[in-house]
Amino acid sequence: MALPMCADYKNLYPAGSVAGQDAVADKLLAEARSLRQAGNLSKAESKYKRIAEFRTLAPMAPEARYELGQVYEAKKDYREAFRQYSRLIELYPQSPLYKVALDRQLAMAFSAAKGEMQVDVLFGAWSAPMDSGVVIDWLRTIIAKAPYNDMAATASSILAGYLVEQERPDEARMEYARLVETYPDSPLAPDAQLMVAGLWANRNTRGDADSLVNLTHAREAYEEFCLRFPKHKDARKAYSSAADMDRLLVNQQLEVGRYYLERAREYPSAIFCFEDVIRQQKINPEAAAEAQQLLEKARAAQAAAKQRS
Repeated sequence: MALPMCADYKNLYPAGSVAGQDAVADKLLAEARSLRQAGNLSKAESKYKRIAEFRTLAPMAPEARYELGQVYEAKKDYREAFRQYSRLIELYPQSPLYKVALDRQLAMAFSAAKGEMQVDVLFGAWSAPMDSGVVIDWLRTIIAKAPYNDMAATASSILAGYLVEQERPDEARMEYARLVETYPDSPLAPDAQLMVAGLWANRNTRGDADSLVNLTHAREAYEEFCLRFPKHKDARKAYSSAADMDRLLVNQQLEVGRYYLERAREYPSAIFCFEDVIRQQKINPEAAAEAQQLLEKARAAQAAAKQRS
């Protein structure tokens, strides 16, 4: 299959980044491009590799490295393609292809994260999405090397979302939090902060043993959103969500008191919990009313227990 040729990047490299001239490399590159245009990817690969590996200071070496990555992409050897782009980034930081290679890596990682990048399994017996470990490693590589905040923040957001899909919510939450702290001015930061809050709140719905802690973290994350982004369109919703967390915290305290009363039969602890819920009547009047009834039961049970003893 014939492939389109790259743009001509001659005379774009700063002095000192590559040698002034390399006739051998120029000849190899011309041959590689001709073979690639004819669809002979294997022979083109061999020519490109001779430049990339043995003539790294040739003026056209960055182009050879980039086009070698494109050949590997065409052959669906995505890991090697990504590696070639990484080598270009490492070897030629002054090249205009530096950002081009990073952009290509980000596009590859995004495609893999969406499940669009299929790789052959068992010598082509069937295809499967790229291994999740590879996708995560790619995105972390981009975040580490991207010199532009927008690109790094985008990669961080993609990584966090992918971790959510992979059912790794704690890692996702930490990545969203890192995005907010590292790139607070990014347009992606507000949604990332909301995701931090939502992931904390979601842990409570899963019946986590640390529900009180999780709800507290969720409330703090919503409050943090309001402090960081007071003029954001979702600021009012975040205030409301913080209030919801407060109501859930009161509910949780009510359930803790119920546990002490009905199952553990630790009546002083139950009384303490119910009294605490009643003090928060303005936050959750329904829970406070129920706590009042349970408080009377707890006091009666405590009195009966003292009489038996």
